Amino acid sequence: GTSEPTAFDNPTGKTIADIYSSARRGVVQVLATSVVSDNPFFGSRESQALGSGFVIDKSGHVVTNYHVVENASRVEVSFSANDEMPATVVGTDPSTDIAVLKIRGAQNRSLTPLVLGISRGVNVGDAVVAIGNPFGLERTVTAGIVSALQREITAPNGFAIEQVIQTDAAINHGNSGGPLLNADGRVIGVNAQIETETGGNVGIGFAIPIDTVKEVVAQLLEDGRVEHPYLGIEMATITDELADNVRLPAESGVLIQVVRPGSPAAEAGLRGGDTQVVV
Repeated sequence: GTSEPTAFDNPTGKTIADIYSSARRGVVQVLATSVVSDNPFFGSRESQALGSGFVIDKSGHVVTNYHVVENASRVEVSFSANDEMPATVVGTDPSTDIAVLKIRGAQNRSLTPLVLGISRGVNVGDAVVAIGNPFGLERTVTAGIVSALQREITAPNGFAIEQVIQTDAAINHGNSGGPLLNADGRVIGVNAQIETETGGNVGIGFAIPIDTVKEVVAQLLEDGRVEHPYLGIEMATITDELADNVRLPAESGVLIQVVRPGSPAAEAGLRGGDTQVVV
């Protein structure tokens, strides 16, 4: 016969089946529809994206990935294949790939919010469970461990997402936005990306840490957007060697190489270098 992985012999006594049983009702499938062309002769052509999400409160708020609902004109969530409900996008944050939805008519049904954990206490080797809808296969559960911490991935807008959790729990397309849970059944991350050369799971998945998600969601619920402080420059640290080679009038500090248009640095009048030098 088969048995649970030894990693799940934890003090709470919860098995993978226990975690799935208590959390599955709070996991939803997200269907986002966007108009990719609106030809006056042939009519509009729509594109659909499938992802996952999870309920965070009794009011019907759902957390998912920004890239799942990006440019969506219509969003629906479903708790099962025949239970689609319309949802509105409360707010999005492309810098952390997080979005918050609100289920319309949520007060008419019993919701099961997932319990949020703390990601800063996660260790390499901890047991984890992922629940989502890979390839539209609803409420699929996979299990594994935390493979690494402090990873960095690129957000949809090009910004870096830091302190990302790496896991070998099988994550595929459609898992995006679903929860990564610890052995106590608490959410410690939002599954966002996979590293793959084939398009399928190769045992390297990435989840946005729940500590980051909590901060982002709080701002989205309050303001509908998130403010991220940044300068908007690419820079190099000035060393003695660099100062001598380029004949800089300073021996310490930073050398501004590029200033991004429209950034705070650009608005402040900072300018990047215009001469390329090989050191």
